[in-house]
Amino acid sequence: MHVSLSEIQNTICTAALGVGLPLGLGEDAGRAARHMMTIGIGSIAGFVKALDRVEERQSTRFDADRAFSGYFAPKPAGLLLSAICAGPSVCDLVASRANSNSRLSTITLVNVDVPSVILFEILSLTVDMRQGQCVAWNTGCRGEIEAVCWRGSLSLIKGMREDLISPEPTDLTMHPVTQKPRCQSMSIDQRIQREAVEIDCTLWRQVKTYADRLLVDASDTSRLIGAGSGSVIEVD
Repeated sequence: MHVSLSEIQNTICTAALGVGLPLGLGEDAGRAARHMMTIGIGSIAGFVKALDRVEERQSTRFDADRAFSGYFAPKPAGLLLSAICAGPSVCDLVASRANSNSRLSTITLVNVDVPSVILFEILSLTVDMRQGQCVAWNTGCRGEIEAVCWRGSLSLIKGMREDLISPEPTDLTMHPVTQKPRCQSMSIDQRIQREAVEIDCTLWRQVKTYADRLLVDASDTSRLIGAGSGSVIEVD
């Protein structure tokens, strides 16, 4: 089925609210998913898996005390680290270090549930940054992935394009880079920006299932606040 980029962004955001995450985390996930689609990665499978793992309580937040030093580990231990929960804080740390020229360069995420979600949140962040970020993880039998995010474009140094959306949990590291790699990069496709993109129906239905939790049935009260059957309301 064909879905517009804005609908992908908004539905991923709303789905995050549907599984109990705050609005800010949903907004960042939605922007990252949109940016991913604009460079031609035609699957939202990683974001769906990340939502599934939050919904199923397999993934959790991070130990904030250790995160200040660039070490993001799940808290409580024994669960996976939610990429949707950790991604915005990782981006804040990357931006803070870039602005302060901090020598603390390497950031590590332990047992992150879907590494590609982190990758695409970092990719979205680098659009307005003067430096890039090299993001790496190991896919196990498929080997190592290494990709450089540079001002909104993505250069794959190691691994295959299809490995970028691998949903397998793993440790992930990243460090800053000061120049764009010479290899061919994936950047925003203006044609994709203007047109709807093809989305797997099963994945889209799953995202919509989470997003639809924020819909309310029509009632006298809901009509007074402008909502109705199939309308979305904000939740705290």
